[in-house]
Amino acid sequence: MSTASKPAHKILYYSKFLGLALIVIGIPIMLIDKSSGAEMPLLVGLFTLFVATEKIQDERSVQLKTTSLYLSFCISYALKLLTSNLNEHALISFQLVEINHFLILVLALANAVFYSRLYILKQ
Repeated sequence: MSTASKPAHKILYYSKFLGLALIVIGIPIMLIDKSSGAEMPLLVGLFTLFVATEKIQDERSVQLKTTSLYLSFCISYALKLLTSNLNEHALISFQLVEINHFLILVLALANAVFYSRLYILKQ
């Protein structure tokens, strides 16, 4: 790693803390404020946390991120189809129609799967 890319790598690593701060701020804002765009701090925080690099960025962590995102997208889309079908049959009163809420679900699941696989399930 060249000396020019080390500061950029540190910035990307410490952006994880910015993402966590935005998530902590974004959750209450989204729950309290019902206006359009209230979910943006949470969405940006989840995205920032997901794209932040690890101290040791190797092939394993990149593969874990990729597979975590793929798995979370599949689960989120299945949940979207399930809630739409249940809503259509009047079994539940909500469905996942807003794209920002779908993205929040995908990124939240991706972060949960990635960090649990990275730190809890070390192989």
